[in-house]
Amino acid sequence: MSMDFFGHQERARRATRSLIVYFVLAVASIVLLVYLAATALLLASDLQPTWWRPQVLLIVGAGTIAIVALAALFKTAQLRSGGAAVAQMLGGRPVAPDTQDLAERTLLNVVEEMAIAAGVVVPSVFVLDDEHGINAFAAGWGTGDAAVAVTRGALEQLDRDELQGVIGHEFSHLFHGDMRLNVRLMGVLFGILCLATIGQIILRSIGRGSGGGGGKKGGAIAALAMFALALMAIGYLGVFFGRLIKAAVSRQREFLADASSVQYTRNPAGIGMALAKIGGKVGSRIHANHKEEVTHMLFADGVQHMFARLHATHPPVEVRIEQVLPGFLQQLQRGQPPIAAVTAVAPPLPEGVVAGVAGGTARPRGGAEALVASVGAPQAEHLQRARDLLAALPFELVAATRERSGARALCCALLLERDGPLRRQQLQLLQPRGNDFVHQVTTLGQQVAVLPAQSRLPLLGLTVPALRRLDAADAEQLRSDGRALAEADQQLTTFELALLKTIERCLPTANPRPASGERTQQLAQLGNEVAVVLSAMAHAGSAGDPTAASSAFADGLTALAGLPQMALIPSAQSRIADCELAIDHLQRSSPLGKRQLLLACARAAGADGRLLPAEGELLRTLAEHWGCPMPPVFGPGGTAVA
Repeated sequence: MSMDFFGHQERARRATRSLIVYFVLAVASIVLLVYLAATALLLASDLQPTWWRPQVLLIVGAGTIAIVALAALFKTAQLRSGGAAVAQMLGGRPVAPDTQDLAERTLLNVVEEMAIAAGVVVPSVFVLDDEHGINAFAAGWGTGDAAVAVTRGALEQLDRDELQGVIGHEFSHLFHGDMRLNVRLMGVLFGILCLATIGQIILRSIGRGSGGGGGKKGGAIAALAMFALALMAIGYLGVFFGRLIKAAVSRQREFLADASSVQYTRNPAGIGMALAKIGGKVGSRIHANHKEEVTHMLFADGVQHMFARLHATHPPVEVRIEQVLPGFLQQLQRGQPPIAAVTAVAPPLPEGVVAGVAGGTARPRGGAEALVASVGAPQAEHLQRARDLLAALPFELVAATRERSGARALCCALLLERDGPLRRQQLQLLQPRGNDFVHQVTTLGQQVAVLPAQSRLPLLGLTVPALRRLDAADAEQLRSDGRALAEADQQLTTFELALLKTIERCLPTANPRPASGERTQQLAQLGNEVAVVLSAMAHAGSAGDPTAASSAFADGLTALAGLPQMALIPSAQSRIADCELAIDHLQRSSPLGKRQLLLACARAAGADGRLLPAEGELLRTLAEHWGCPMPPVFGPGGTAVA
């Protein structure tokens, strides 16, 4: 059950297309059934007994399609703000970044470690306080608006290793494009269910307003009631088939997510024991009102199904455990309870693995191909590096990431020059925000100035949960201040670009929208944009040497076979606006096109046999903005360069 990140993304795209086909077929079937119900109603009082009524078919078809489509769009619009909307719909409570609750603090630490290890911003974290079964889910349109939610039962019943196994599973869904498909599934099924809801509303209206009656009035009411019942039956029949679609789309992805969790943590006993506890007395049931809409998102089945084998969105727990811990089923057959069976077959932790995180020295980078292969596939050593990095960050900086005003000030501090007239100019730009804010930025800036370069991107990622809690006005102010600080010297460094793009993707807006649904384009159609980005990468490590930049650009071109000829754009002709626009346009390329593009950038970055911090930062910024999270890049001897 292994597949590289880009292959899985491509499969997710195909699944989305299949979902559209299934949806069209389901709606067509519903239109036919509603037409037959309406025609039968007309036949009961019509002197012309004919089943073929084109006008009725046209009216029924247009009305049904409009109702289903508008309902699906309405539900999708409700979820436009991303994973937080799904979590709140289930009754989730956001975990404050500065929480003092020990269990919640452990959860946040686990999520932060995984995010830093994977090279993504930290997702928002929620707890379902009223749910005592063991379950969790990740939701959102992408990494920029993702949320991870766990039940209170998971917090109370799982230890740190087990919780990390569950979070690793959810991060796999986050990486591989499953979340966006899951949200679209919610919209589709809501649209189909809407017909049954309309039938219920009609029946209630009849019950309240009929007040008796006979003759033609009574007959009309009876006919309307029969039509409402037919609508309900048709709607629920549509839901039946919709659940089949949901189960077929989601079931196989669970095996991959389990295997990915083991890969991330190098500890199969963690997720294995979590599943064993679910298979024991604790269970995974969800009781929230909207549980049916999110069953395909959950870590384990959250509801009981009348047709369990057909509608189950997850494989049986025992089968999942066997996949990560071979021999488990044999232990069950010998009469062992699930937890004891896991203990019996769990292998010892590899040397250096403590509390779910592997130690040891990170592998030296293995060339451009190895960098691209690491996308969406963090290893246990990345988790250890993330833990070490978090432990080394100054307390004051970490504390600033936990609350809104501190996170705003820290973003500005990360953009300050170390000293000189430019720094004074930047602080003057912030003066309208007040003396207290300027003082906070200055104080944080003093600590940021001595921070190792490899700590800047992870520190930025830690601020995102607090920044997401800003209101739209404050978020817009931060966007404006960030750009003003970054462009104060009329140029943009790789880190400044990373910070601006992170703010752009992750901060709340007055009119949030789902991730772009623009038509995918081939790289050959984006030749100009490819040349701009590849030129920027070539210049990032050339130290102003045109010959070195030209050589790096040529190395990058070796990964772009089949594309039109392109030439290096001189640094003097490279504009900030062009580079930012090119990065946005290249987001439209297909998953396999992004792999080719990242490989070209990685070859250009490593053309001289080394990877500078500026090159590593730009490479990871490109990867994350294109939805291809890249773990921290290690140089020889395990030294992190970005």
